[in-house]
Amino acid sequence: MAIISPFDYLKEKVREYVARLGDAAEIPVSLSAVEVTRPLKRYGDLSVPLFRLYKEVGLPADLVRSKLGEALNRVEHPLLAPRGIVGDFLNLNVNVKEYAPVVLDPILELGPRYGELPSEKTERIIVEFVSANPIHPLHIGHLRNAVLGDSLVRLLRSRGHEVRAHFYVDDVGLQVAYAVYGFRYVKDLRYTEKPDYFVGAVYTMVNLMIEVRKLREEVSREEDPKRVAELNSKIDEYVARLQEYSEKYPDAFNRLAEAIKSSTEPEGEIRAINRGYEEGEPWAVKLTRETINTCLEGIRQTLNRLGVVFDSWDWESEITVWSGATEEVIRKLSETGLVDRKDGALVFRADKLAESTEVRDAAAIPQGFVVTPLTLKRSDGTTLYTTRDIAYSIWKLSRADRVINVIATQQSLAQAQLRLALYALGYRDIGRRLIHYAYEMVVLPGVRMTSRRGVYVTADEIITEAVNRARDEIRKRGLGSERDAEKIGIGALKFFFLSQTPNRTITFNWERVLDFEQNSGPFVQYSYVRALSILRKAEEQGMPSPKGDPRLLGEEEKSVVLALGEFPSVVREAADSLRPDLVTLYLNNLAAEFNKYYDTTPVLKAPEGKREARLVLVKSVAQVLYNGMSLLGIEPPERM
Repeated sequence: MAIISPFDYLKEKVREYVARLGDAAEIPVSLSAVEVTRPLKRYGDLSVPLFRLYKEVGLPADLVRSKLGEALNRVEHPLLAPRGIVGDFLNLNVNVKEYAPVVLDPILELGPRYGELPSEKTERIIVEFVSANPIHPLHIGHLRNAVLGDSLVRLLRSRGHEVRAHFYVDDVGLQVAYAVYGFRYVKDLRYTEKPDYFVGAVYTMVNLMIEVRKLREEVSREEDPKRVAELNSKIDEYVARLQEYSEKYPDAFNRLAEAIKSSTEPEGEIRAINRGYEEGEPWAVKLTRETINTCLEGIRQTLNRLGVVFDSWDWESEITVWSGATEEVIRKLSETGLVDRKDGALVFRADKLAESTEVRDAAAIPQGFVVTPLTLKRSDGTTLYTTRDIAYSIWKLSRADRVINVIATQQSLAQAQLRLALYALGYRDIGRRLIHYAYEMVVLPGVRMTSRRGVYVTADEIITEAVNRARDEIRKRGLGSERDAEKIGIGALKFFFLSQTPNRTITFNWERVLDFEQNSGPFVQYSYVRALSILRKAEEQGMPSPKGDPRLLGEEEKSVVLALGEFPSVVREAADSLRPDLVTLYLNNLAAEFNKYYDTTPVLKAPEGKREARLVLVKSVAQVLYNGMSLLGIEPPERM
């Protein structure tokens, strides 16, 4: 049976070796005290920090180092050779002739499954991500969300968990009602662009028109010249935006302008739509679903292009409102003594509950994080998003051992209030079971996004630009077929977003996204294609299936072999710590080691025996690069 994690095997052999050194030095060593790391190359292949050993044996550090140093000359190992003790580290070299079969045989045997390490305890996990308001196209922030969520699903599945990807359709609330209000007047109009763009334009036009109307009314009542000037400046800004929309959507613009002009209170009509939909009134349901489904059609097109697939599309209205689940949540929270009535609204005292250190720990809320009260229901009887999200969370928790919500850092307060509400409802382990996977914003220099004013950079624009730029690079570098630009462009975007830790704000930079030289999707894809090219040439020369002996590999291959052996343990750590960036870092390092190796070492022109062994190595590199990219949702081209 193949060793599914060579680096774990290697570390176990190091522990056994150090224990034997301890016996020879008459120093009792427990295996648990032996930590194994990868040092800088100049120190060797592996390193064992001695700090824990000093503490465990209770002897002076100098004495331990001296005794172990003497024992190094008396203990031999087929896989390991001592490099010496430097400072507080025992450094070792690996015998690549012994280790290469341990690494390469499993890669060839397991193929696309190499890297999968089943967890000792598998869980049912729901990963909810994207969940964008279905009233406009996905923007660049949603792009980061989608890529992160999809990679988490793939990584967690590699550990054997039962993982489901969920999209929460936020079809309830005033924002949706704004879109519905406008769409009913223009839904019969023909439009040539994606449907989510049209719905987004309608939503923005309604918002701007109503805002201009309100500002003009305020100007008519205002007596302060300075304030009047401020209001008029804002009116001018909004009117300028509306002018752009009137030129692009003249028929829709005119219909919406006439509807709002002839209405005595458009905002009252919007609130009526919102209220009617929450109460399940057929007229409101028909209008709202028509609007939402039109927008979702376009959103799905974007996600399909990205290769992001969902197992479930959960409708907020069905799960949390019409089912009565939200009212049940409000009723149960009211029984906790933590709900007050203020100006006709119901307010959950999350701040009061958060005063307890014990509660904060259980709900995974950092000490010092300021929690404020949560309004559960407005004075007009409508509920708020976070209230409904409590009901949705209960629904998810009944179907999973763990729920991961991929939501922007800006929602940290709402997510904390949510966990506190669930704690109050009896979910005492909520901090472990409901995870806010927070990610920071994507900054586009010079752009400040706001969907209500229609100022945002869509995911489609970014994807198309990436593909076009990839096509230009392919043409400029003479790398191959321009048909692969789609895979290279989208792969570049995914790698870029995933190579940053989620809690870092990203400043979007095309030079970094499409850097073919280092630390990028194209660099890793190019390395994969380079390996395939070598194998293709070998096949043309009559060597269709590499079957060399890994034991013929030498020191020149060691860095690549060591890197290949680490892949399963990297995937495990990335999955367990929810860190896709560890996989991008690994892939970049492996690609760099492989390119360095190929640039200095002949493969096809190597002597017989060596040549076949090196082809096995190249095939293994191609397989591992492919497996790693698959975990990130990146589809590599066959040629570049």
